[in-house]
Amino acid sequence: MSIIRFLVVLVLLVPTGCVLTGQTASSRAHERAMSSERGMWVTRWDFGSEADVRRAIADADSIGITDVYFQVRGQGDAYYRSDIEPWGGELTKFTGPNPGFDPLAVAIDEAKVRGVKVHAWINVMPLWKGKDPPKDPRHRWIARKDWRLTDEKGQSQALHDGYVVINPVLDETQDYLVGVVRDIVRRYDVDGIHLDYIRFLSDEIGSDVLMPGDAKSRALYTKQTGKVGDVGSIDRLAYRFWIRDRISNLVRRIDEEGVMGKRGVTLSAAVWRRPELAKERYLQDASRWVREGWVDTIMPMVYTDDDAQYRSDLSAWYAEVDSSRVVPGIGVYKHADPSATLRQIAIGQPRRFALFAYSTMFESCNPDQKKDAESVRARKAQRDSIERLTTRVGAP
Repeated sequence: MSIIRFLVVLVLLVPTGCVLTGQTASSRAHERAMSSERGMWVTRWDFGSEADVRRAIADADSIGITDVYFQVRGQGDAYYRSDIEPWGGELTKFTGPNPGFDPLAVAIDEAKVRGVKVHAWINVMPLWKGKDPPKDPRHRWIARKDWRLTDEKGQSQALHDGYVVINPVLDETQDYLVGVVRDIVRRYDVDGIHLDYIRFLSDEIGSDVLMPGDAKSRALYTKQTGKVGDVGSIDRLAYRFWIRDRISNLVRRIDEEGVMGKRGVTLSAAVWRRPELAKERYLQDASRWVREGWVDTIMPMVYTDDDAQYRSDLSAWYAEVDSSRVVPGIGVYKHADPSATLRQIAIGQPRRFALFAYSTMFESCNPDQKKDAESVRARKAQRDSIERLTTRVGAP
């Protein structure tokens, strides 16, 4: 049986949704659970003009994508008109200081015409990336040095090729991040808010230092838990668990105070590939977020070309939370052959998946995209295979 025929048969056998049981879930989560979703991420590197944005939405629609995760925040910056944060540097490289258009507004406008949903994709924790500091004095890395993540000696994260992150435990940083979400939800007709990097960036931080180790964070720990916060005697494991609880508190506040139950706006989160790794290493208690009804959907980033690993990781999430609350994230950029993408779609649910990312399937202004003839052919083959699948599976 061909892979396409197999997928069609599978769709006929698998129901498109199921009733949630044993969960404290919002009514909007129940609505989402009964729907299909074929998602795709569009990164901040994929557009430098209004035409680029419209083309990205049109391209997504052309292959049957129903939900676009459109990046609007990368590293304490904005890819929409914001009075809170400065314009994102990846955009102003193309346009100059004032882009002259609002990428998110354009994306929503184009999506409405095509019946595609737009989720505003936000990198939550990153404060900056790269060895050169931001140039805009309004940027919070410069304007709020006290929000940087620091160790017990008062040394903040050094700028490097990866991300430096905001201190997630402080009330004022949580107030700020909730305010960013609330501003978007109030001013834009988005279909969803999508949280990325809503975790502790343990790999960038390392395990040999206490972070956050500043006196204010440790005093808050003592106030909230009653446990010793002195550097020399603090229980580091208990402290990590508290950081995890504070990140969960941020998710709760984003749901309750940022999204505010606005009708039709869902909250999703990109999560680590396995629930135990997410919870223990990256302090991302995503299964709790689902149980408490704070997020409608989690999207495990199972980015691999190993089908056995993909099946195992996805099964771990399905065992942890109701599978109707999971939209598998598929790393298309890992797949040399389009059939690998189709196989992984089939392992999950052919009506529910999200593809990372746009520039793997379409021509993009992304400066890292390879432009040689072979790469162009590979992208066409990849998008053609997805289009054939969505055509056969049918409308959501």
